[in-house]
Amino acid sequence: MRHHLGLALQFFVLVALPLICWWQLTFGFSLIWMPALLTVGIVIFWIGTKLRGP
Repeated sequence: MRHHLGLALQFFVLVALPLICWWQLTFGFSLIWMPALLTVGIVIFWIGTKLRGP
């Protein structure tokens, strides 16, 4: 179960971050959101990696 949850978290991050970049380029939002969302994405991806590990 942990393996599948970790995989889902990693998949979510790998799909969400390019969409966020596209949203920024198309519609624009405050510049502070990009590094904040990237940091959140890195943390979620790291959690997913830990869940998939042994």
